[in-house]
Amino acid sequence: MSSLASKQLANAHAYLKYLRTDSLDWDAFADLLAPDFEQKYLPASMAPPAGKFTRTKEENVEFLKTAWETWANFQLLPPIEVIQGTDVVVIHIQSDGTPKDDSRKQYNNEYILIFRFAGEKIASLGEFVDSKYTAEYFGH
Repeated sequence: MSSLASKQLANAHAYLKYLRTDSLDWDAFADLLAPDFEQKYLPASMAPPAGKFTRTKEENVEFLKTAWETWANFQLLPPIEVIQGTDVVVIHIQSDGTPKDDSRKQYNNEYILIFRFAGEKIASLGEFVDSKYTAEYFGH
């Protein structure tokens, strides 16, 4: 594996690590992202978080900062599967989260994350969620 491919894989894993409520570092998180980073929530049939399917780097960081204030604890579990190609890393993963509002149940979603890279930086992220689980959890 080339040093660039190794760094890309490490940066995809760092993205996941920084989303733990016990290790939030928004500056380090934002530094992983290319200036023109774009995140897309998928599939298109899902109601996206806060009604927006696509977010820029700045929008994504601000959205996550706000969203993470609602979690007492949130983490992404060790990947189930990781596939790496040229300038792309695909990760199948699950979450484990406890909301601060105890009227909601434990949040255990499943994701396919498609990281695309420009050099070492994450240029885009496609985030597929478990559509049925998400709709039931959030009451859509």
